[in-house]
Formats: sequence, structure tokens, C-alpha cells
Amino acid sequence: MINIYSYESPLFWTLFYVWFILEIFFGVRARYLQRGQPKRNHNDRGSGALIMGGMYILIVISIIFVVNQIGILPIWARYIGYFLMIIGMIIRFFAIIQLGRFFSPTVGVVSNQEMIQSGLYRSIRHPAYTGGWIAAVGIGLSLGTSWGALLLGLGLLLIYTYRIRIEEQMMIQHFGNQYTEYRNHTKRMFPGIW
Repeated sequence: MINIYSYESPLFWTLFYVWFILEIFFGVRARYLQRGQPKRNHNDRGSGALIMGGMYILIVISIIFVVNQIGILPIWARYIGYFLMIIGMIIRFFAIIQLGRFFSPTVGVVSNQEMIQSGLYRSIRHPAYTGGWIAAVGIGLSLGTSWGALLLGLGLLLIYTYRIRIEEQMMIQHFGNQYTEYRNHTKRMFPGIW
């Protein structure tokens, strides 16, 4: 049986805890930056909790796959996973930084919100989700299980699809034709694909 605490695993756990701490940091930062701003119009429909809870459940199931040697990958696949975790975190947190005070862990808009269409938002509307998805697939690969990578990739994509639908309805209500036009020349998460 493969021990998930083998010599490769400290790198996985280090990257995992960096991701976890950064998620907490940016959540706290969002609350700090929103102090004194007009109240947000929230309509999250539980999607924020679904993303966080779903991600952890999918990770636990992936660890169960590893412990039970289901879909075990060669050792080199773990290094691809580590790389994807790093790239995913970079994309996600740069997208969050670019949103600045308009980022929120829950779906919502403020009355003075601006629509960001530059940088990472030039060709895709939800680069923070793209980064999260890449990191999730990286987690599955770095755990060393193909089934975990598949489960995390498909599971999180379904959750993000639900979240994007809610978020885009709110953006259309708030920005109207400006957002509709932006949607016409951009993709949701993957440039040129979807």
C-alpha cells in the first residue's frame, strides 16, 4: 500500500497549506477592503459554501483513492501536479488581486462596482475559477491518483458552472448591455474553449 506521507508528500502538504492560507488571507482582505463601501447586493445561493465544502470533500475522496491504491499514477505525475497547483494558485490570486476591492468570496455587487475587462479578464470572465480548477486538478495529480485528478476536475467544474450561472445573472442585472457585450467576446474559464 502507498503511504500518502511518503517523501514526495511534504511538498504536496506545503503547497496545500499555502493555498489554504492564501484563501483565508484573501477572504479576510476582501472584508477589510469592503469596509465603509455601500452594502453588497448578495445572491450567492450557497455557491460559496458549495465551492469550499465541495473542494474539501473531493480532496478527502481523492486521498481515499490513494490509500486504497485506486488509479495510482507514476511518480512523475506528482511533479506535474505540483506544477499545476503552483500555476493555478498564481492565476487565481492574481485574478483576485486584479479585482481589488470588488472581489468577494460570495456572489454580490456594490452600487459603485466597476467591470474589469483587462489583464486576466481580457479573454475570460472568471480567471480566479480557472486558477482554482487548475490547482484542483494539480491536487489530484500530486496525490498520485488519476481518479482523484478526474474527480477533482469534473467535480469542481460542475460546482463552478453553477456558481458562474448565478454570478453572471447578477452581473447582467447590474451592468446590463455592457456585461452582455463583454460576454459576447470572452469565454467563461478557458480561452477559446468555454
